[in-house]
Amino acid sequence: MTQQKSTSGSLKGVAFHSMMPAMNSLLGNVIKQRLASLGETQEWLAEKCNVSKNAVSKWISTGKISRAKAIVAAQSLGLTVDQLLGQPMSTVSPPAETTLERLDTQEKRLLELYRQSTKDGKMMIYGAATVAPKEADAGALLPRPQ
Repeated sequence: MTQQKSTSGSLKGVAFHSMMPAMNSLLGNVIKQRLASLGETQEWLAEKCNVSKNAVSKWISTGKISRAKAIVAAQSLGLTVDQLLGQPMSTVSPPAETTLERLDTQEKRLLELYRQSTKDGKMMIYGAATVAPKEADAGALLPRPQ
């Protein structure tokens, strides 16, 4: 199927809105609102992102931004990339705490000793851990130090 030019100059069969920039893009609204709440300007964001003011203006009007610049812009605005791209705040989950943050002092010390051990030492620790009583059984044998 060939596309023909209409008298208005646009291609027939192509949606008109797809040829026009998204003037009220989610990204643009987020940037404008965040700049206003920070009391900053497009020039400020352009400087932070090492781009021209015209580039920031284009992000706002078209809603298009490169991945690399989205990361820098989000950091500059104090947002996550998801928030910058218009993800509703209620659906953006906070970063999960890492396993290491949940370790108590004794567990951290054991992990550090394991990391510092030789290959043979690690094998011994692993062997002892696999045959040692599990949490439910361990409480019956020895109280856990606090």
